[in-house]
Amino acid sequence: MSDLTGYCAVVTGASRGLGAGLVARFLECGLNVAACARTAPRPPATPALAARMLARAADVTDPTAMADLAAAACERFGRIDLWINNAGLLEPIGPLHDNDPAAFARHIEVNVVGVFHGSQVFIRHLHQRGGEGVLVNISSGAARNAYAGWSAYCAGKAAVERMSEAIALEEAGTGLRVHAVAPGIIDTEMQAMIRACTPEQFPRVQKFLDIKASNGFSSPAFIADRLLELAFDPNHRCMQVLQSLPPEQT
Repeated sequence: MSDLTGYCAVVTGASRGLGAGLVARFLECGLNVAACARTAPRPPATPALAARMLARAADVTDPTAMADLAAAACERFGRIDLWINNAGLLEPIGPLHDNDPAAFARHIEVNVVGVFHGSQVFIRHLHQRGGEGVLVNISSGAARNAYAGWSAYCAGKAAVERMSEAIALEEAGTGLRVHAVAPGIIDTEMQAMIRACTPEQFPRVQKFLDIKASNGFSSPAFIADRLLELAFDPNHRCMQVLQSLPPEQT
């Protein structure tokens, strides 16, 4: 890829898991990063890297918080080139008839409405400044393949993919490229939650226990590099809205 110094990326859900890994790798690659989570992400220990990171406590379900994050990123770094809607929940897990309605509603509020808020703020930023930008909405294979026990997660990720397709149609010709990306399996806190399920909660739990036993995970840095290729490398740009990243080869 060409030099990424000076580009700015926003990453939501950046206090742990994939989000934290994306931030760390983006900073290593020279990007400026505005990162948020309900608890403000921790800046890196290296002063030179910390100087290129804006960390905010912000809830993706709050449209004002997302607008304020974008404004702060623009004030600090001048513009936003890449916006990654990564924040998301897995729970509630278990048969739908046992799900707490409030927990299901909260899931959709974070995983779907949160993506709406981030996408809207970034699109409005691009309309104001003109030029190109890349929107990445983190999806999952669960958007296309249902899992018993994951009714909320499957529904939410399917909604994210359809929303991404609609945005791509609406913004055609504006300079915005949109991708809903299924990053594959990464050993995060969410994966630990999956492995802790009983078969009654999640009948496919053994699949993820087997992946853990064989260490069949991709790393956050690997996913970050693929997303940067998708966003900034002309040789890897793809017109498809939906992407499923290949697993990391170790």
